[in-house]
Amino acid sequence: MPEKIITLATLTYMRAQLLCAMLESNGIECFMTNINRMKESPGGVLVKIQAEDSEKAVKIFDDFRASYGVNKEEAVAYMKSIRRILVPVDFSVQAENAAFYALKIAGAIKADIKLINAYLDPMGTPQTYLESYSYQLNLDSIIREVEEETEKSLRSLSNRLKDKIETKNIKDVKISFDLFKGNAVDTILNQIREYEPALVIMGTRGNKLEGLRTYSSTTAQIIRKADIPVMAIPQNYDASSVTHPKRVLYATNFDKTDYTALRRLSSFAKPFNAKIYCVHAALEEDNEMDEMEMRKVRNYLLDTMLEPNIECGILETIDLQQGFENFIREHQIDVLAVNTRKRNFIEKLYKPSVAKKFLFHSNIPLLVFQAKP
Repeated sequence: MPEKIITLATLTYMRAQLLCAMLESNGIECFMTNINRMKESPGGVLVKIQAEDSEKAVKIFDDFRASYGVNKEEAVAYMKSIRRILVPVDFSVQAENAAFYALKIAGAIKADIKLINAYLDPMGTPQTYLESYSYQLNLDSIIREVEEETEKSLRSLSNRLKDKIETKNIKDVKISFDLFKGNAVDTILNQIREYEPALVIMGTRGNKLEGLRTYSSTTAQIIRKADIPVMAIPQNYDASSVTHPKRVLYATNFDKTDYTALRRLSSFAKPFNAKIYCVHAALEEDNEMDEMEMRKVRNYLLDTMLEPNIECGILETIDLQQGFENFIREHQIDVLAVNTRKRNFIEKLYKPSVAKKFLFHSNIPLLVFQAKP
């Protein structure tokens, strides 16, 4: 059963944004509706929460109203903190392509971008006994050289992104970078905790994919271990040829956590005015039960989001992978979004079910939400 959603407050657009920021900073999931209809009019925007959070949320709302000035500053600070995109790069063509794709996303949501690179510690490189003495003598110079080259490459990429910002007159987007000595996966996870981005965008290698093995191990591990959405940009995807996502496909298997993922996806898609297709791929014999489940999803979205730019439907196919590929091509889908549980992420990739066979078989960006009940 989906969660029960209630309206906490009806506010102006700016106050609704600030209240949502305060709720989220206190661990309460929320979202806004009626945004497009009455963006600045008093009483236009509805702030909605899960019913089970109502007691805590009402107290926060009361405090928010009682001391609006102080809470406004806190909320603005939090809003700035969640408008961050982390982009790990290894200076490959794929990574740089992902960085420029991140810039397109950042320009629409007014987010800052942080580029990071983790270079392996030379001390971790195996050496023979005869080589070790000369290696130790040169270790300091080797480390300095690696650091200098890494910083030079990061600065170059940062400057190219800044040039694009200036050329395209992109507002309210800042670029920063940092380099770290050590393991890439550990570095990225540490930066997720410290930098607190809303999204990680990474380039990947390989587009004729056969499951997890053909994605870079770093990307696969970040998707599995991170607790925030991760967007993977496949090899040969030309970020320069797109502006921003216009059509997003969400592949559902009717898991209860899909409701949370769809709300989060709706928030992601709203700045681009992108249409979301919520699709379940089914074999013909499963169709009656699937239609009933899809009606539940459709009714839930209509009740909670009011006017969502979402189309729900069943994709009848005898081949799941081919069915999705045809749908993506026919509907000119820009992003494939899925929801996955971290605990059994790897196992799911090798089981033939909705989007599981297809998960890493796409030539378009893949947006992965970690399942949250």
